[in-house]
Amino acid sequence: MNAHAESLDTKAGVVLGFAGVLVGLGATTQAFVSADLAFQIGLGAAVLAALSAAFAFLPRKYPVVEVLQLREFLTAPEAETRLTLLDVQIDMVVEAATLVKRKGQRIKFAVALLAIAAALIVTGTLIATGGTSHHV
Repeated sequence: MNAHAESLDTKAGVVLGFAGVLVGLGATTQAFVSADLAFQIGLGAAVLAALSAAFAFLPRKYPVVEVLQLREFLTAPEAETRLTLLDVQIDMVVEAATLVKRKGQRIKFAVALLAIAAALIVTGTLIATGGTSHHV
C-alpha cells in the first residue's frame, strides 16, 4: 500500500511539473493570445491541474498501530487480544486503501485537466496567430 502511495506521489509530481511548464509558457505567450477564450480557459485548466496535483501530493496521515492503546489488551485473554489486533489491522488497511484511492482520483483529475489545458492552449495559440509560426 505504501509503495502504491509513493508511486502516486511521483505521478503527482510529474503532473505538477508539466502543469507548471504549461502555465509558464502560457504566461509568456499570453501577450500574443490574451483575447482568445480557448487559451484563457486552457490556462485556467493548467492552474487547476497544478493545484489538484499539489493537493494529491500533500502528505496524509496513514494509519499505524498505536501501541500505547494496545497495552490494555495485554491483560485480556489471548484469543480476545488476537481478535482485537486483527480488527485494528483490518481498519488500518481499509483506511489506508481509502486514502490511496482518493489520491489516485485526484491525480486522474489532474491528468485530465492537464490534457484539456494543453489542447486548449495550443488551440488558442494557433487561432490567435492564424496557425502560422513566427521565426526569430
